[in-house]
Amino acid sequence: MTEERILIIDDSTELRSLLESILPFSGYKTLSASTGEEGLALATTVCPDVILVDLELPDTTGLKVIEELNQRGVEIPTIMITGYGSEGTAARALRLGAQGYLVKPFTTEEVLSNVEKALVVRRLNRETAQLEAQLEARERHFRTLSAIGRALVEEIDLELFYQRIVDAGAFVTRAERSTLALRDPISEQLEIVATRGKPDPRTTTASPQQGAPGLRPVLKEDTNVRLLAADGETILLRNGDEVNAVLQVPLRTQGQILGLLSADRQDSRLPFDKHDELMLALLADYVVIALKVHRSKAENAAGHSEAEAPSAAPSA
Repeated sequence: MTEERILIIDDSTELRSLLESILPFSGYKTLSASTGEEGLALATTVCPDVILVDLELPDTTGLKVIEELNQRGVEIPTIMITGYGSEGTAARALRLGAQGYLVKPFTTEEVLSNVEKALVVRRLNRETAQLEAQLEARERHFRTLSAIGRALVEEIDLELFYQRIVDAGAFVTRAERSTLALRDPISEQLEIVATRGKPDPRTTTASPQQGAPGLRPVLKEDTNVRLLAADGETILLRNGDEVNAVLQVPLRTQGQILGLLSADRQDSRLPFDKHDELMLALLADYVVIALKVHRSKAENAAGHSEAEAPSAAPSA
């Protein structure tokens, strides 16, 4: 049972009692108001899933309640309750946006049928709003990736580029902290070169063998890892910090692991999802490209310097 909430606005105690007895048997919660003013207050503060409102109220009419909800931008499916012979008024309610109407006296089946139809609309509206929010978030994320790509082309300072990467990592994954760690080719230690968020890591270096066993595949098996701590537990990171959720992706190139890009949450228990993983992996690829470009330039500069070095004067 979802226990969706139904607001009943009617000054008749008998009718409210009837509806309050019918609806809970189908798994709905009920809230009641005897005046339009009280009903509007509940509608805007509690945000029920469906509103049942009588046409005639002590202080206003059901039509004016619907009009006021529209003016306030409150989009809640509404069902008008009318008396026999008020079908014309019910039609006007439908034009104002009501999802249906009940003519007294009505049956239990009519009540439940109308409520379920209104709930279908409510669920569709919620799904549409969620999809629109997701699309907006995706658009912002890809704009961020585009900015990172431009920064790479513009050949900005490598340390500044690292900072932009972790800034973007925290943003696109909604993480409380994002860190970039590079692997020392000799010592194998991980060195944190950039971080975004609080608190700062306890140390700037860490051993790949430390931390929770669930993190090992990132560097050992070149695998992305998403972990969520069990209730009452935490995940130990390589640097000794304890977090509730962590996402880590390797910096991979030609069979080598150059380091890792990480996002974590210390306060929230919201898990990271596949989209977060995809975004962080794309950012990690940008880091690998930047490292390759930087290394290539350094090698070219060294070769150019050797070529320009004056040769030794011949011996007499």
